[in-house]
Amino acid sequence: MTPDARSARARLERAEMELRNAQNAVSSMEARCPHEWGDAVYDPVHHKGYRVEGDPPGTMGVDRMLPFHVPPRTDRRWRRECRVCGKVEYTARTDEHVSETPRF
Repeated sequence: MTPDARSARARLERAEMELRNAQNAVSSMEARCPHEWGDAVYDPVHHKGYRVEGDPPGTMGVDRMLPFHVPPRTDRRWRRECRVCGKVEYTARTDEHVSETPRF
């Protein structure tokens, strides 16, 4: 192995170790935090529509895929952030509140 390759691998190994140490520090900080959550913010995920061209002409078989369009969609999602440690949580689950009032 050349000296350049050896030093590059050593730098990579040190960087990976620093990354693991930082991830462990953040995990333990989040585990000890009492978490003061801020307000929930609507943060949807948008997926663009696209077209699948299908199989090229001349490949006629029983499993041939014809062209089709995949429509765009939006996944509903909310996020909240801890004011103390900065941890961010996402959820797509909601509680439905139904109320009825009498109408005369």
